[in-house]
Amino acid sequence: MDLIWLIPLTLGVIFAISGGNGLKWKLLNFLIIVICMAIGFGIGYAAGFGSQNLGRVPDGGWLFAMMFGLVAALTCVQLNNWRSQN
Repeated sequence: MDLIWLIPLTLGVIFAISGGNGLKWKLLNFLIIVICMAIGFGIGYAAGFGSQNLGRVPDGGWLFAMMFGLVAALTCVQLNNWRSQN
């Protein structure tokens, strides 16, 4: 399951970072992706502590980090397209 999320994440990050105009936008895209992945990892790690009625997602940190990173990468690609049109 991890490989299914890792391939689009890798492609999305490559497109998001390479699509930025100038070093400033490339670093900003990278920073946005890393922060979103850290937030996703925190949420997934916290979900792993659930028990009984709260549910439990074992080893959910990396999966959530990849999901949040993919959404951030696609958002950065969209922002790159929006900035190039204006």
